[in-house]
Amino acid sequence: MSGDAPAPGEPVTVDVADAQARQIVVGAAVAGFFGVVALVAAGTGNVTGGTGARVAAFALGAIFTLIGVLPLLMWRVAFRARSLVLDADGMRWDDPGGAPWTVRWAELAGVELVNPEPDAGTPKVAPPVRLVLTPASPDFRAAHPEMEHLAAETPAGPGVVYRLPFGRAHRVVGPIDEGLGSFASGLYRSRIGRNPVPRRPPAVAASVTLLALCWLAAVTSAVLRDDVDGRTLAMLAFWTAAFTVWLVRVWLGGPLAIGQMARFAPTLGAVLFLGILLIAVAGYSGGHRPDPSEVSLLLVLLLPGAAVFTAGVLLRRADVRAWTAARGQGR
Repeated sequence: MSGDAPAPGEPVTVDVADAQARQIVVGAAVAGFFGVVALVAAGTGNVTGGTGARVAAFALGAIFTLIGVLPLLMWRVAFRARSLVLDADGMRWDDPGGAPWTVRWAELAGVELVNPEPDAGTPKVAPPVRLVLTPASPDFRAAHPEMEHLAAETPAGPGVVYRLPFGRAHRVVGPIDEGLGSFASGLYRSRIGRNPVPRRPPAVAASVTLLALCWLAAVTSAVLRDDVDGRTLAMLAFWTAAFTVWLVRVWLGGPLAIGQMARFAPTLGAVLFLGILLIAVAGYSGGHRPDPSEVSLLLVLLLPGAAVFTAGVLLRRADVRAWTAARGQGR
């Protein structure tokens, strides 16, 4: 779906099932992971706060674990084949296990692709995507009873429109936009930015590398401590897994992951850098002359803050934002 554009006149097939399955698998995997970790922590007693905290951890773990396995229990519904096909005659919804339908362009007065931009600045669920079809005639409803579940009354608008929901699978936006632009240009006015980026910007690779090295250094220093125990190692493993998932989302162009990292990493890096620098200045304020080994140590301690700051600044680049938008649209 995100590969090469089809040749002119060639039908565009959008694999909706694949796009939605990606959302389901990622969400279930993350929820299941945190659920299992919480269950293990509650079962082994690695939870501070007494019996009440263990019960709360067990309950939350059970809920998240259930969310993780739910797609497996409902795999026939969650992963059934569904696709939208656009060609010179019209559009077709292929859904062998559901309610398929076919509409000719001549039957429509307008087509709108509603695609609210994913909010990269706040940690909330991405807005849903939907395709809105406006019939050209009042007889459309009687001619297409198989689409009744998509009908929606619009008192302030043209009467009845048909809304095909895609949930939060923003990867269908690019192919649908291109298909409508090719075959329904008289009915469809694109409001989608077309900025295909052929490859991942080097700034993303550099940012992920810097962040990964900083985390590795922090974890290594914690593991090498003499007083490290099993609970500490378990917490380090948990947060390392969580941080790895976040870095993978950055690597893949996730709008929320990149937006949050670009927002907070420069501040965190500056705080780390200036904090170490102020401690060093305070230590030398009594007139003590630093020797070369102390200067070398200071430079090493300043590196993580500078690296985190640089990683955040890199993710603010315009080419990174354009690449993230294109990835989110499945181009």
